[in-house]
Amino acid sequence: MTFQVDVEQLRAHAANVAEIQARFAAVKAASAHITQDGQAYGVLCEWISGVLEGRHAEQDELIAYQEETLDIVVTTLLVGSDDYETVDADNASLVRAAGEGGPS
Repeated sequence: MTFQVDVEQLRAHAANVAEIQARFAAVKAASAHITQDGQAYGVLCEWISGVLEGRHAEQDELIAYQEETLDIVVTTLLVGSDDYETVDADNASLVRAAGEGGPS
């Protein structure tokens, strides 16, 4: 069984996952500003920010878990692409060396 891996595709996928991770960070930052501002919902609805504060704390925990998971995915994809590249280069060197030492 053989596998053909395009390391640039792995790196591109890692970049896409990193973009998703950045979006989570932006959402987390935006929601933090809203919950800290009692005037964000206007005078009639300013009570909403107090209700949402507890919910935001729970969501922040979930988003932190997602951020950590996505960070692990990005790191693993990048390390994997580097490993594939190293193995390919090492094997190519071995094949070239074997060809140079062949029968004359």
